[in-house]
Amino acid sequence: MLRYPRVIPKSLWLVLCLLGTGMLSGQGSELSNVRERIIAVNPAGQLVDSLTIAPGSLEIIALDGRRIPESDYLLSGRFLRWMSTDLPDSLHLRYRALPFALDERMRLIDSTQLRREEAGLVIGAYDPYVRSGLLDNDTKVQTRGSFSRAISFGNRQDLVLNSAFNLQLNGELGNGIQVAAAITDENLPVQPEGTTQQLREFDRIFIQLRKDRTQLTAGDYELRNPEGYFMRYYKKLEGATFTTITGEGGDAGAWQNSASVAVARGQFIRQNITPGEGNQGPYKLTGDGEQRFLIVLAGTERIYLDGMLLQRGLDADYVIDYNLAELTFTTRRLITRDVRITAEYEYADQRYLRTLTAGSSRYERGRMTAYVNLYSQQDSKNATGDLELTPAQREALSLEGDTPGGVAVTSIDTLNGREELRATYELRDTTIGCAVDQFYLLNSNDPVRGRYVATFTDRGPGGGPYRLDPERPANERIYLFVGYDENCRPLGRFAPEIDLVAPQQQQLFSAGGAYRLGEEGAIRVEGSRSKLDLNRFSRLNSGDDVGHALRIDADRTLRIGSDSSGWAIAGRGRYEFVEKTFNFINPYRSPEFYRNWNLSNRLSTIRPEAATEQLAGGGIGLLREGIGRIDYDYEQFTRGDSYGGRRHEALLQLALAGWEVAGTISQLNNEDTESRGNFRRPSLRVSKEFTALGGWELSATYGGERSVRRSIATDSLSALSFEYDKYVVGIEAPATDRFSFLLSASQRDDKLPDATELRRSTSAREVSAEGKFQAAKNLQVGGNFTYRALEVPGQDLVEDRPSSTFLGRLDVRAEALKRSFTSQTTYQVGSGQEPRIEFQYLYVGPGLGQYIWQDSLYNNDGRIQPNEIELSPFPDIADYIRVSVFNNNFIRTDNAGINQRFNWDPDRLWRGTTGIRSFLRRIALNTAINIDRKTQQADDIQPWNPFQLAVADSNLVALNVRRRHGLFFNRANPRYDIQLSNDEQRNRRVLTTGYESSRREEWELRFRYRPNDQLSLETAGITGRRESDSERFNEKDYKLVFHRLEPSVNWQPGEFSFNTTLTVGREENTLPEIDGEFTLRREAKFEGNYRNWINASLNWIQIDYENGSPSSPVGFALLQGLQPGRNLLWNASLTQQLGEYLQLNLIYDGRQTGEAAVVHVGRAQVTAQF
Repeated sequence: MLRYPRVIPKSLWLVLCLLGTGMLSGQGSELSNVRERIIAVNPAGQLVDSLTIAPGSLEIIALDGRRIPESDYLLSGRFLRWMSTDLPDSLHLRYRALPFALDERMRLIDSTQLRREEAGLVIGAYDPYVRSGLLDNDTKVQTRGSFSRAISFGNRQDLVLNSAFNLQLNGELGNGIQVAAAITDENLPVQPEGTTQQLREFDRIFIQLRKDRTQLTAGDYELRNPEGYFMRYYKKLEGATFTTITGEGGDAGAWQNSASVAVARGQFIRQNITPGEGNQGPYKLTGDGEQRFLIVLAGTERIYLDGMLLQRGLDADYVIDYNLAELTFTTRRLITRDVRITAEYEYADQRYLRTLTAGSSRYERGRMTAYVNLYSQQDSKNATGDLELTPAQREALSLEGDTPGGVAVTSIDTLNGREELRATYELRDTTIGCAVDQFYLLNSNDPVRGRYVATFTDRGPGGGPYRLDPERPANERIYLFVGYDENCRPLGRFAPEIDLVAPQQQQLFSAGGAYRLGEEGAIRVEGSRSKLDLNRFSRLNSGDDVGHALRIDADRTLRIGSDSSGWAIAGRGRYEFVEKTFNFINPYRSPEFYRNWNLSNRLSTIRPEAATEQLAGGGIGLLREGIGRIDYDYEQFTRGDSYGGRRHEALLQLALAGWEVAGTISQLNNEDTESRGNFRRPSLRVSKEFTALGGWELSATYGGERSVRRSIATDSLSALSFEYDKYVVGIEAPATDRFSFLLSASQRDDKLPDATELRRSTSAREVSAEGKFQAAKNLQVGGNFTYRALEVPGQDLVEDRPSSTFLGRLDVRAEALKRSFTSQTTYQVGSGQEPRIEFQYLYVGPGLGQYIWQDSLYNNDGRIQPNEIELSPFPDIADYIRVSVFNNNFIRTDNAGINQRFNWDPDRLWRGTTGIRSFLRRIALNTAINIDRKTQQADDIQPWNPFQLAVADSNLVALNVRRRHGLFFNRANPRYDIQLSNDEQRNRRVLTTGYESSRREEWELRFRYRPNDQLSLETAGITGRRESDSERFNEKDYKLVFHRLEPSVNWQPGEFSFNTTLTVGREENTLPEIDGEFTLRREAKFEGNYRNWINASLNWIQIDYENGSPSSPVGFALLQGLQPGRNLLWNASLTQQLGEYLQLNLIYDGRQTGEAAVVHVGRAQVTAQF
């Protein structure tokens, strides 16, 4: 057992004396309007008080005593908006409140009832000729939106129903009740893209009712934790929250109560990510295990880099794909082997129906504040979500007790459903006597014996008797039985079993309060009780369900001398007790907490086991306004009898005559049952602002850490020990709307343990620049670039190798010559990783999907292989959808990309001129290039050059090219014009079955002539190629060259419109050495339109197919869903406005391809606009 002397340092005696003085002075006037409170930081901003804050009185102080600068926040009336993301989770607010709300709306009459008549403005006027809205309200409630219902049916598909609903309400319902609602409902709900700071969510219901100081929120909404220390959460819910405030505040008191009942949509997780040198991502978010399908709830993530909260956005720090659970960092944040990445988020967990109830009550009067918070969530034992438990599985869970990882049960079952979607097996008897089961699974497509299916779980090397069979591509992964060795140890890593997780219950209760000591100081206390039942089916292991926690802290600032002197002394103290069995909802401590106490590793990816913890400490500081401060803190942290740590921290901040000095030092000594250690963290930043040079600033920074842990028995260094020193110098220009610039250079040297000493392992040098420059009104340049060189003197200590990393982005926007010339360029270079993509296809029914299964073109074995799925040429036969499957197989890549847009329109410059300029102004040009290239490292590849596309297949990982060029003569002329265009699309991606690439390029020359206002003649000549290349499935390879001639006539007599287009073309597969397949195509298309409400078309297509089989992958690509011979496609549609708000759409499609039967498809849709 470790023991520590119970001696209170002299500095803490001084703190206690200061606090005692504050308590005595706190007995002064009860009429003070000074208020203090602890808040949980909401990055979106928050309401400070129900009354107006006195201007200039707000002070924001971190719990460690550090004052938050005014540049980090903006106070607007009563609302506080954060301008910085580098903020702690909780802050201490001190301010004066005026006895009224200056921004409260006051009105004597209802202006919405004003009507203008001949006599002037009157209230309550009635006009019988004004028609009410669709929702028939009295205009107090503003409504807008739409509602539609559509059905689709045909002789080749079932009835399909689609719906969409969008409604916004805002206004007064009557009797002072305000309503705000946003209701959307889509057939296929989608999540927003995680590439912007603000998210627009779809398919949600949100209704809010307010009257005076009472509010009801219902539907899909976010719920944040109330005031408190231990209770932290941010939940996306479906339910309702009721909030009310009574009392006038101040000495009269104010009481705020809220209650929530809802269904929780997700499960919280904190994940530490191991970075790669120069690897910007994407990094997989894996939840609490290796889920194959993981969806992150949009907007719930909080991403930390080295303990600093980042911002989402393409122009910020990171982007996230919520549906694929992939995190990628932008060029603003260089990811190296040394950074610490922590991701907190909620992911969709539908195994059980999870209900949530929460309540809070807060009372404030004078100097005193008290609150009570309650939170409870539990999984239903009966109403399950996606997980269906059998009676045997319920019994197994009831006998197991608390098992956080779940209970392993066999997943072998008989096939129930469509057999082409699943990998089927047959059961075989095993001859291995020590096998756990006396049978094993063998993949089989036999319709009689192969009737078993299973879900396999990765148990790690040697954890199961099966391995993944990469040579057998299928819609579902196929596993091969490899058995056991001579010692009966499994030879594989997969087992046909799943982990059943029991329904859980979690509760947290907290109660606390605060008492303000004069104008600058307070005492706060909070106690909390938690309950976590990991298995509601079982009462076993219930002794550790309940835990308790306590937090007491106080601070006091005393002015020295007169108020004008600016001198003050600040004291603070805190004590925290947390039982081993206490469980929080979301973490209330910083992600770096255990690392700061030398209880984690260099990257903070491990966390110690639970233990009863005590944290006590205090500090004292001397400060002077306008100059700076100096602080000292002492803390002691214990974890049961196994760990004890004592930490001393000092802080210095000075600002004088353009000089700024900021330094900290932390010295920790710790000891556990097996080792002793110390952790030293000094940092210093010195900067000088030169006013004579317009505010340019020079700075020098040092930061370092040294963590040493030695075994008590052998004096050897622990593998968790490390040391680094980092030096940075920089120069920065004062930021303006037109110009900003920052240049810095740094060097970092790392050391890792080697036996009994720390030895140099890596050394890195970085140079980075960031800025923007508006050279003129029509020229803007901005960007950021970083170069990093990594040396590895300790090759035996790390897995990294010497490397160089380029990371950057350049944006250039230019306009000239009266905007006749415009250009926009974005160039990016970096490195990351590309996942090997794996898809799985699910059957959804005809007309509901995007893909079709073409088994007859391949092996006709009745099982889906990835190469047998094609995009459907017609919507009514599309019956499969595609989903991405989790795959932790990544390829390291160098990334380069460019997005260029250029436009030349001389008509803006030379309009109205004569001579040669009159001719040249008719020639216009625009071009757009988008290249995104990812390659593996090779000597002949320029990683910074996105235009280097001739790269060997073995080194080209992914490629996406979109290119379009257009040359126009006489564009927009009503009589005639000529257009020459070139389009190209190239795509390459890497799958688990190898790479797949496609390419399409075409040239088009189009001529239009309009002899009169009713007749228009057009002719187009088109030539190009289509290519497909598959590494594994060679039967899908082709190179099709095509030529087409398309004359057309468009006649518009009055309200009618007729269009006739003829097409003659040839398309040939030039990939084979001998003559390949080709088609001759003749097409006539007739279209008619009357007043844009009746449309009809008929398309006659004659195809001659030669030198091949149409029932082949290449034949399908050539025919594009049609058949050799005659093909007929026809369409008729009607659009009719029914009254002022309703619109009816009727659509009929028919086709007959070759000798196939006629297909009829009808669709009807009604849309209401309001």
